[in-house]
Amino acid sequence: MARSWWAKFFVLVFFTVLSVIYVYPTVANLDLSKTKFPFKQKLNLGLDLQGGLYMVLGVDFNKVFKDVVDRQAASFQDRFKEKGIVVTGVKSVSEGLAIDDPHVVVEFEPAQREAIYKLAKEEFWTLRLANEKPGRLEFGLSPDYRTEIRDRTISQSIEVIRNRIDEFGVSEPVIASQGTDRLVVELPGVKEIDRAKDLIGRTAKLQFHIVNDKAMKQGDLANLIDELEKKDGFSFKPGDKFSEYVKKLNDAAKAEIPADSQIAFERVQEFGQVETRVPYLLYSKSEVTGDDLQDASVQIDPENQRPNVGFGLNPRGASTFDKLTGDHVGERLAIVLDNIVHSAPVIQTRIGGGRGQITLGTGQGEKLMKEAQDLAIVLRAGALPAQLEFLEQRVIGPSLGQDSIRAGTMASVIGSLLVFVFILFYYKTSGAIAVFSLALNVLFVMACLVGMDATLTLPGIAGIALTVGIAVDSNVVIYERIREELRLGKHPQGAVDSGFQKAFRTILDANVTNAAAACVLLMYGTGPIKGFAVTLLIGIITTLFTAVFVCRLVFDWYLRALEAKNSKTLSI
Repeated sequence: MARSWWAKFFVLVFFTVLSVIYVYPTVANLDLSKTKFPFKQKLNLGLDLQGGLYMVLGVDFNKVFKDVVDRQAASFQDRFKEKGIVVTGVKSVSEGLAIDDPHVVVEFEPAQREAIYKLAKEEFWTLRLANEKPGRLEFGLSPDYRTEIRDRTISQSIEVIRNRIDEFGVSEPVIASQGTDRLVVELPGVKEIDRAKDLIGRTAKLQFHIVNDKAMKQGDLANLIDELEKKDGFSFKPGDKFSEYVKKLNDAAKAEIPADSQIAFERVQEFGQVETRVPYLLYSKSEVTGDDLQDASVQIDPENQRPNVGFGLNPRGASTFDKLTGDHVGERLAIVLDNIVHSAPVIQTRIGGGRGQITLGTGQGEKLMKEAQDLAIVLRAGALPAQLEFLEQRVIGPSLGQDSIRAGTMASVIGSLLVFVFILFYYKTSGAIAVFSLALNVLFVMACLVGMDATLTLPGIAGIALTVGIAVDSNVVIYERIREELRLGKHPQGAVDSGFQKAFRTILDANVTNAAAACVLLMYGTGPIKGFAVTLLIGIITTLFTAVFVCRLVFDWYLRALEAKNSKTLSI
């Protein structure tokens, strides 16, 4: 056979083997903590398939806006002193105003009006002039800044909650925003409402620790951890509480590390969602915490156009941070949120004045920007903890029930078998090729769901069923085209070539239309609808691959087999 055919064949074998590896732990129901199978990831089931805990949390943005305005008032006061502008009073007020629109009120002698207005316009662009009277200016948050605050607060709340969820050992929590001021948290398999509320609702704990590289290098620390795990017979397994593992490790390492130090980890998600734990030896004492942080944001370096993270500290934090960084220039400073290390940049110079900048790694483009945004969210999680109100919480069971799930599975199998039998009966040998491509289609869809760490729900199952229907339709279009060409008297090879060529445009048009509809559902739909849309989009891609690439590949093999037998009759 031609080299091009063998190249395509090996591509198909590669994707098929890879898909089998991805799907096998789910199909075989392996225990991921005990199995020696190299790929340790299963298809996640949603609440409607395995039950769990469902919560809706509200964010108190009125308090958030009030806190922001209080800090702006303090910043005004500091800048007036630095600029030598004399004012009679600066305060934040909310009485008599809309509950979500507090103001900063600046009172002054009329001669100072222009200086105050110029300073506000140049440095406090996040504020708008809300009201003006002789000797009095009132500033409120600008609409754009209010939107930015909402987005920041939601992102920070999701980050904090995600850290909390690790304590449950949930493999696939769903944490998403709903509307402008709500968060939805779904914890499949969790039943403890009170513990979940206590764990999720507490304030974020942000700390800065100096990394003790002088006592032990990172590689030596990793070797020590391996030795301790083997010696004491413990390790971290999926489903364990990470905080308990770290405590056990530190207890075991007391005699091996300095008394003033502790072990902490950075948890990094790598390709394929495999988690890597990077160990750090930190000085236990934390002189600067999230209480000292005022704000953090992504900034673009004008010299190299790379994103960095800038942050500001309150007066107490500024003084402490100035001494801390001055005493440890050239050492690493770990940023720790809820006892998890999120970054450990090197202190380049003494950082005074209450403002600093964190220079990120060597990444590029969107990856580096995302790293900067995530780090800013982590910092703000300690600086601006949002008040979360539990609006709804309930434990729910699988909506189908085990008997119904079995019955649904049986119905799906029987329905698929009937379709396969009809195709085999109607299209004969060519029908067998279609059945083969349909089976691969379902395999590829399931493998993609596992690889993307997606959650399978009832709407997702409906998306898979629709995918099979679309795939069957694509095969029918191709086969009917081939039949037309054969009726016109073409040779089997020519009929197949012409049939695939002419059917491709129709198949592509139909799938692009379906993909456009799925994208709309994905952008504007809620959780279950998004699950359906994701499954449908994956199915559209796999359908094009199997109907056009796989079927054509097998047909080429079939035609060569006919040619070897000197047969001119195509079984279709």
